[in-house]
Amino acid sequence: MFDELLEVVRRLRRECPWDRKQTVETTRPLTLNEAYELDEALGSMDKDHITEELGDYLFMGLFLADVLEKELGVRLEDSLAGITAKLKQRHPHVYGDQEVRDADHVLENWERIKRGEDKVSGRESVLDGLPKSLPSLKQSQLVQERCRRVGFDWTDLKDVLDKVNEEVDEVRQELAAGTPDHDKVVEEVGDLLFALVNLSRHLGVDAESALRDANRKFIGRFRRVEAEFAEKGRSLDQATLEEMDRVWDEVKSRDRPTGP
Repeated sequence: MFDELLEVVRRLRRECPWDRKQTVETTRPLTLNEAYELDEALGSMDKDHITEELGDYLFMGLFLADVLEKELGVRLEDSLAGITAKLKQRHPHVYGDQEVRDADHVLENWERIKRGEDKVSGRESVLDGLPKSLPSLKQSQLVQERCRRVGFDWTDLKDVLDKVNEEVDEVRQELAAGTPDHDKVVEEVGDLLFALVNLSRHLGVDAESALRDANRKFIGRFRRVEAEFAEKGRSLDQATLEEMDRVWDEVKSRDRPTGP
């Protein structure tokens, strides 16, 4: 099936006018979009939806590979050989005789091996090579995870929660000033968000996905609030905040599971 899909991609790139004219720059947003669509499907846990989006994602990867080969001379075979060699080298407990205690030990070895590779490639910091185009929450979580792998991390969840509370207090203190310094407020809010991402990571929660789910939940509820007022022939700009809050609470209460 892989070879058949690869042949479909290559034929489309040869014979379809639209596919043929695509470049690295035009393909980048398409690839990112497919990644987000797959992530959304994974959140739905719908098998058919996931199957479809995974197919689209794999197609887009092969499509990009063909574009890269034509435009920059990057060969798919070289990429496949490179990732195969890298995975074998970073899993000596599978492809060698090294023993590991648990999953955390695997990550420790992974980071140690990777640091050795980075020295060869000229990277000096464990934070070198972070994708700058990552969404901020994802980037923050990745920064913290890399630091954790070299031992720079809290081990007690209470310390993590204390840090969140400390950052909340610092935002409050800045806002309590007669004329808050906007730049300082921005800085303190950023510190608070970073601390919240850290809390998410310690709880085993992906911050980006959690916020996306919260957005989806809010959007669904807000649309139902709009529908409630529309049924009464009113728009939201004709309602008071108190009225909207009351309907919001009603909508929210319907989402709560009821016990026996």
